[in-house]
Amino acid sequence: MHVNSPIAMTLEEKTGRNYISHSAMSTWLNCGWSYYLTRIQKVPENPSYWLVGGKTVHECTEWFDRLKPEVQAIADVDLRTVFNDRWENNYRLADNGMPFRAGGRATKQYPNKEDAQWWLDNGPKMFHNWIEWRRQENPYIPYQLSGGDYAIETELNVEVGGVLMKGFLDRLMVSPDGELTVIDIKTSTKEPASHTQLGTYAVMCEKTIGVRPTKGAYFMARTGELSTPVDLSHYTERRLGSHLKGFKIAIDNNIFIPQPGFMCGTCSVNHACYAVKGSESHKYPELGDNE
Repeated sequence: MHVNSPIAMTLEEKTGRNYISHSAMSTWLNCGWSYYLTRIQKVPENPSYWLVGGKTVHECTEWFDRLKPEVQAIADVDLRTVFNDRWENNYRLADNGMPFRAGGRATKQYPNKEDAQWWLDNGPKMFHNWIEWRRQENPYIPYQLSGGDYAIETELNVEVGGVLMKGFLDRLMVSPDGELTVIDIKTSTKEPASHTQLGTYAVMCEKTIGVRPTKGAYFMARTGELSTPVDLSHYTERRLGSHLKGFKIAIDNNIFIPQPGFMCGTCSVNHACYAVKGSESHKYPELGDNE
């Protein structure tokens, strides 16, 4: 069931959430209409192998990092079993009866691109890369929170600029040279061009945990390499608050502009999008309909 007319609704009424996330802002920046369809009209989305795979890799790395340090050092991990168990559960949760989307390119070995078989073959390798990175000489160490737990997949809830924001921090770690570092695990082929996500989490850490990370980096699971840590000092609470307020103003005023491009082919709701003549686009009202 979709919303007939979101024109006069508040952010919470439109989305069912009273907070903003970094992923929500990213979706809106990449394509306002995709945000409108997924977050407001709640269009049924085609699941993707890469989201199932990414979630599974994250769960595997969390499982390993929550082992006692002395066990981590000597554990002979059955990578495939640990990965497959979590993959099966995540795949089942994602399967809504709609076709799965596959990323990457078709190859002789994987003619269906990065499908389930690709992830079952390569996901354990990404998990292995994380373990090897954690076991390196002079490793990064998870930051211990005041309650005794470690900053591993930590939920952050904070108010910035009068707007509530929620996020999940993959890792807050101390580098070999003592720098408090935000680390986000990526299973994609390319390192993100922007460090905004890292900077956003740095601000949220400062307000939630009470410590300010100075650096941020991406762990690229496919290669097992950490990107060059970047300085995060220019990501301030004032600047983040300004971005959040701007985003909220856009949502409150129904600014949802489609951004047709090469990513449309892998969009989870392209079947409902008028901009690409989606087969089901007629089911979802455009802004201004039924005012």
